[in-house]
Amino acid sequence: MVRVSDPAMLMPLLDGWEEGMLYAYLSGRMGYAIADADYRSAQVRVGDFCFFAGKPDAAVAAWRPAETRPYTILIPQTRDWDTLIEQTAPRARRSVRYAFCKCNAFDTALLHRFADALPAAYELRRMDEGLYRLAVREEWSRDLVSQYPTWEAYAAHGAGYAVLRKGALVCGASSYADWPDGLEIEIDTHPAHRRRGLARACAAAFMLDCLERGLHPSWDAANEASARLARTLGYRPAGAYPVYESAE
Repeated sequence: MVRVSDPAMLMPLLDGWEEGMLYAYLSGRMGYAIADADYRSAQVRVGDFCFFAGKPDAAVAAWRPAETRPYTILIPQTRDWDTLIEQTAPRARRSVRYAFCKCNAFDTALLHRFADALPAAYELRRMDEGLYRLAVREEWSRDLVSQYPTWEAYAAHGAGYAVLRKGALVCGASSYADWPDGLEIEIDTHPAHRRRGLARACAAAFMLDCLERGLHPSWDAANEASARLARTLGYRPAGAYPVYESAE
């Protein structure tokens, strides 16, 4: 195995794979990759996501970093990888995610209505340094900013919106990954404040901010509830796809 020094070396393997995390990797902003000696097979890691691309290779499938993340989503480029993933990660659970088209054809008037439709007790605010630090403290909200080790890193390339109640962070829509043309959206709500339209309002504000800056607010749903919200906000489905969830 070789550590890929230049993301451009994997362009032939990743070209056409429309994943926000892969865009972040190819832009050089996030993640890392390993490949076989001939660069015909590769594993790309960005945050909790691990992508297997190119010709299925047992050594590439089996490789793990020295410090394995406690939870990883394993994503095969083709079904030919499935057997190797199942052999090298036998405890991984097969599940489904939902992709959405990478195009900005949204009804901005509708998004403004959603962003404004918060219960009276709640406040919508753009993410700032104070909210970044609040998000880092709590397990439920950490992924809103987890890919940015410092506020300065987040301020340079990330963005987001948060909902507060009595000064406490209760919901957020923020960038999980970024690349020059877009942001991958991460949405989290405190369990005690769900089903109140908070995620919809945060997401709408995040999307509007992206659109005003000429960026694509990329959405990839981990479950049907997230997929329903995406469709409500105007995303066009691009199909479900199988993944493996590994908790090692």
